[in-house]
Amino acid sequence: MLQLFIKPRKRTHYMNNTTYLILVLLFFSAADAGICQTPDSASLQGTFIDAENGQPIPDVLVRAAAEKITQVYPDREFEHATATTADGTFSLTIPNDPRTYYAFSLMALHPQYQAKRLRHEMSPGKRKYHLGKIALRRTLSLHGKVSGAKNIAGRVVNLRMHTKSADFFRAAAPIENAAKTDATGNFRFTDLYPIAYTLTISQEGVIIAYVESINPQKQTQIAVRLPKMKTLRGTVVNLQEHPITGAQVYATRHAETPHGHSTRLAAAQTDKTGHFQIQVLETEPRHLSLEIGKKGYFSRIYEHVDIGKMPSIIRLEKGMTVTGRVALPRNLPADAQFTVKVFPVDIHMEPSLNPLALHKPLLSRSFPVTASAFSINGLFAEKYTLYVVGDSISATGIDVNAANTEALFIIADQPLTTLQGQVLWADTGEPVPNAVVSRSWYPWELHPFDMSMTLDRFEVETDARGEFKFSNLTAARYQLHIRAVHAVFEGTTERYQRVLIHKQVTIPTAGTTYRIYLGKRDGTPFAK
Repeated sequence: MLQLFIKPRKRTHYMNNTTYLILVLLFFSAADAGICQTPDSASLQGTFIDAENGQPIPDVLVRAAAEKITQVYPDREFEHATATTADGTFSLTIPNDPRTYYAFSLMALHPQYQAKRLRHEMSPGKRKYHLGKIALRRTLSLHGKVSGAKNIAGRVVNLRMHTKSADFFRAAAPIENAAKTDATGNFRFTDLYPIAYTLTISQEGVIIAYVESINPQKQTQIAVRLPKMKTLRGTVVNLQEHPITGAQVYATRHAETPHGHSTRLAAAQTDKTGHFQIQVLETEPRHLSLEIGKKGYFSRIYEHVDIGKMPSIIRLEKGMTVTGRVALPRNLPADAQFTVKVFPVDIHMEPSLNPLALHKPLLSRSFPVTASAFSINGLFAEKYTLYVVGDSISATGIDVNAANTEALFIIADQPLTTLQGQVLWADTGEPVPNAVVSRSWYPWELHPFDMSMTLDRFEVETDARGEFKFSNLTAARYQLHIRAVHAVFEGTTERYQRVLIHKQVTIPTAGTTYRIYLGKRDGTPFAK
């Protein structure tokens, strides 16, 4: 029996590289696929065929996930895999313990076909699931021609998938595709999905054409005539009218729809006289912005840029610098770092479970612990709150006035703590395994680039004893959001009735172990 485990990282792409997928398919094709079945296992069998001509499809990568009854995220790991034979058939063994599993998900992947996902509920005692013929649709192609310039060969054409696409499309399809034009300006894409893409054409790093939305299901051919390029000139100076050398200038074309993509059209740098010149794709002012910046200065951003009306002189204000030293815990690794995060002075440092409440730092700079000195530049002459954080370093805050040039001294040597507990059913006292426990976070734990999708680092799952643990925390008050599945098997339907139970509790202080009860008879939020 051949059994290969492919375990993707949580909430990442299952397959986003066609070449890698082909290598995996070849591996499965060359192997001897046998079936080994135990009393607590079940076999899945079926045949993949072409949706257009009904012909069998060999070398389809078939991945399965047996979904646990108590799992809140039941199908995020497709651990069992095989490949179809020359006649398009497959046979795959998955676990089938009726006390543990209640359903399975199946993902089919092939470089020339659109990914397909199926889901079936499982019945206790059933050992074989004949799925019959499963039709796959071929991936789509897009032919294009670029005109409007001489020597059109070698232009880079890029397609980027819109963010509206379904999750399984993003999991199986490359987010970006690239091709080059030939001597006559023709280009061709294959292996596309029936979803919208943004198309750009570039030459030597400069975008020379932009198409907001293309759907290869609706249009198989496209003609792109290169629009005009405009020249944007200017001079960057400081408030004393002295030229600023090496300032970066970026022109950005913004998307017209919520799910489209903005793109950086071109970039330039000022010379020793502060002068810059940049070629910009002809764009409506409402979709064009210009950003000018340099380290140590405040960036200046112009929205809705009309190239013909841009000021010729652009002034940048020099920022203030805050310096200081930090007293850190002893015995930190020599290669460790501490981070100084800068916040507005009036921000509320309250814990939050709301993924949209991202009070992120204005700036975040890291420094080696061996030096213990820090310097933060680019600040206005205003008041801020600085937080020192890092591995094995408890978060420590201090209010500062950037206009005051005196060096700071921050003591950040307090020990870290843990937040741990056990989740139990209130009516039986039994532990709740596989419950998802999310903890609140503080602004000092965030990064400037954080999004709501990155907050899964603040959650864990309970083990078989219903226990969970968060380590390396600053001693503070936290909130917990617990999600668990309560499943009851109904003999008449031979199906599990699953109910997702939510509960939020407030932990007044970390450093101790809590028992948290779920259920109708839960009269207290927690107990020590």
